[in-house]
Amino acid sequence: MEPGSPESTDALKQLYATLQRYAGWLDRERASVMVRADVQALGAAIETCTDPSPLLQSLDTNIARLPSGELRKMLRVAASHMRRALAEAP
Repeated sequence: MEPGSPESTDALKQLYATLQRYAGWLDRERASVMVRADVQALGAAIETCTDPSPLLQSLDTNIARLPSGELRKMLRVAASHMRRALAEAP
């Protein structure tokens, strides 16, 4: 898959949709609200082609604040896949 190709754009959108879905499953405590806000900001950065690096760092920090469990693991994995995909993008 070539960076900047429609396939890579679709892959990014699918990864973002996964992150958004997982964030939607979170509770309503402060850390969850912060994770959801980070995911929304990341989506805006992807749409506007801005540097998502600080947003991914913030997302990682806020995911770490969540109670341990499967959902936190799923979010970490999805964020990691997103980071790799963005690193491969132009």
